[in-house]
Amino acid sequence: MTSSLLQRSQLQPYQLRMIEVASTIPSLGLFMEPGLGKTVTALTIVAEQFHGKTLVVAPKRVAENVWTDEVKKWTHLQGLKLSKVLGTPTQRLTALNQNSHVFVVNLENLVWLLETGTKFDNLVIDESSRFKDPSTKRFKALKKVLRTFQRKLILTGTPSPQGIGDLWAQVGILDLGGRLETSLTKFRDKYMMPDQMNRHTRVVYSWKPKPLAVEQIQEKISDICFSLKSEDYLQLPECSRICHELEM
Repeated sequence: MTSSLLQRSQLQPYQLRMIEVASTIPSLGLFMEPGLGKTVTALTIVAEQFHGKTLVVAPKRVAENVWTDEVKKWTHLQGLKLSKVLGTPTQRLTALNQNSHVFVVNLENLVWLLETGTKFDNLVIDESSRFKDPSTKRFKALKKVLRTFQRKLILTGTPSPQGIGDLWAQVGILDLGGRLETSLTKFRDKYMMPDQMNRHTRVVYSWKPKPLAVEQIQEKISDICFSLKSEDYLQLPECSRICHELEM
């Protein structure tokens, strides 16, 4: 069974580079497209660099399977104990009382977990784009405890699905507003302009970046956020076209 496990030496050079970068800064954003192995990259950082208890926040299906499945695949992660804070309140409390290194909770239960007062040393957010809206209950609840974490990681393949403005809340999780302003109002004043707006009431329905704002934002966060695209790192065989005729 052990021989079938993947070895740390099988990690890709770009993954090793991100792991090395993480050792030099306390908070890191990994914007890695699907297929580039962001989960095992994050788990390696947690296993080798994080001390104490780590909270992982992820979408429900990811929380149920992906993190535990990934640990089982790699030899260097076998000593990492995960506890899934899922199910009924009783099941969740039981999971929280386990002697584990990593506690994985789904997005819907994050507010409940934070209200229990359980303390964690580190934070990992899988699919951080789910926190792009600072008006949500989960973002507000998380914001209150951000200063209590020693180390933080955010992971996503789509950091700005609806535009560069989506980055304000996500980057703020890492640096508490140090790079993109301490409030959304200040961020918009500096980098955004109204896109769609009611001419009578002056209510803004959507925003767009000011000229050069995208480049300025990318430069501001380049020391803690790293964007990796599949086309730059994945080596795939040539496409084979197979045609099947079907009768409808």
